[in-house]
Amino acid sequence: MGEVASAFGGIARETVVEPFKSFICKVASRCNLDCDYCYVYHHADQSWREQPQRMSLDTAAQLGRRINEHAVAHGLARVDFILHGGEPLMLGVDYLRALCETVTRHTPDVRIRWNGQTNGTEFTDEVLKFCEDWDVCFGLSLDGPRAANDRHRVDHAGRSSFDQAERALRMLSGERGRPHWGGVLAVIDLESDPLETYAYLRGFQPPSIDFLLPLGHHDMRPPGKETSLTGTPYADWLLAIFEVWYQERPQPIRIRRFRDVIGLYLGATRSSEEWGLQPVDFIVVESNGEIQAVDTLKVTYPGACRLGMDVFGHSFDDALASPMVRARQENWRTLGETCRRCDVVRICGGGYFPQRYSREGGFQNISVYCADLMKLIRVVTGTVRQDLAALPRQAGRRAR
Repeated sequence: MGEVASAFGGIARETVVEPFKSFICKVASRCNLDCDYCYVYHHADQSWREQPQRMSLDTAAQLGRRINEHAVAHGLARVDFILHGGEPLMLGVDYLRALCETVTRHTPDVRIRWNGQTNGTEFTDEVLKFCEDWDVCFGLSLDGPRAANDRHRVDHAGRSSFDQAERALRMLSGERGRPHWGGVLAVIDLESDPLETYAYLRGFQPPSIDFLLPLGHHDMRPPGKETSLTGTPYADWLLAIFEVWYQERPQPIRIRRFRDVIGLYLGATRSSEEWGLQPVDFIVVESNGEIQAVDTLKVTYPGACRLGMDVFGHSFDDALASPMVRARQENWRTLGETCRRCDVVRICGGGYFPQRYSREGGFQNISVYCADLMKLIRVVTGTVRQDLAALPRQAGRRAR
């Protein structure tokens, strides 16, 4: 624990913390795809090999008790339970129904809102019926049209996953599926045309699209950043989409990255995990019941997200008191001096935590995407500022 605590810097113990409202539960520890950028299977931490292939119902029952205990202690009426993995749908609908029943039976004092994340390959009519019965909302991981998707998202024999994923996309975008569709997660590939990618996904009218920066850090630089961190290829990719999206009226699709930047610029205090300085209010539970910090830390070093706790011997309040969780609750104190002095830090939050890591500097470096974030924020907020400045002139013309 000493190595982990030192990597996260000194954490003051008196700061008020925010309870967990979302529980990312690794109900499956295996996946039928072999995506080459996956933070679980292809990076520094390989602890998935130690995990049971699925969460047992005994573990689910104890997890439910701990969630209920935490909700009661903090006055939470509702929490999110995210079916995660691995690929949760590999476990079959019968198991998922039994898991939901078990957790619900042991959470009598809190309402569970069911969510999940899937690669879509196992999404069937039977799964959709499960979603209807339990009011489950699934996000779909898909990087774009066939060429974009198949560069990275193949199975263990190297075969395309596109046809199955697009089948899920069509089901979720249909009349029955739409109430149970959380949106699309798409990892940015600089080889893909941004407007083609956006046009393809937009054609299905997802409720949201989250374009993700590939996970990387200073010791493992992402594509396009290998030789220099001063270029802005990811900002340029995203801004090509922003120019189209921003002019769409109305805007039926939430692109989370743009909405977060605009919201924080206009004074919002909440955003998704990658932006802003608000406390992180979720926790990860592995299939064996181990309680862990944010799982994307697996790209940094072995054991980076381990708290040394599990649902059998520890409460979620115990997890709140751990140095790694406190680091995410006190984001300002974990920033390096460069970030503290920056005029956009309230929006970028110093960059996503794992993307700030190096063996030498821990998490107090600038993000490997700092230049991209700076350009994206300045262009997006500059566009919004110009629109806001034009409002009084437009109102005056209408009044005349």
